[in-house]
Amino acid sequence: MRIISNLFCFSLSIYLFILNFASYSYALENVDWVLLKENGEGKEWLDKGSIKQLPNGEISVLTKFFKNPTNANNDGELSLYVMRINCDDKKFKDTSINGIPQFNSKWQTSNNDELIDVVIENSCSEFING
Repeated sequence: MRIISNLFCFSLSIYLFILNFASYSYALENVDWVLLKENGEGKEWLDKGSIKQLPNGEISVLTKFFKNPTNANNDGELSLYVMRINCDDKKFKDTSINGIPQFNSKWQTSNNDELIDVVIENSCSEFING
């Protein structure tokens, strides 16, 4: 019985993972990366073509973050995020990081992180004006 339960959970996870990226997989060759901001922490990009409306006034966006190297032996780190943003509350949660679904992510504020703030501001502005 445990094997069947594990198989079901695994199948459900794969199904949800595929659904999470269904709209993005079609647009992979049509990404519209825009560099939003660069600071001492790194660089933040937004794929303007990925912005889509979700229920309850929320949007989903694809972002890319390059974390600057911390020392001479480090090349830096590039990460892709699918973010869900509530434009009214200025809150976000990461629904996927580097293609891995984040099922337990919680809504949070930017905590004055200027790179996250610029993603929220630009994404919501694009959605309202787009």
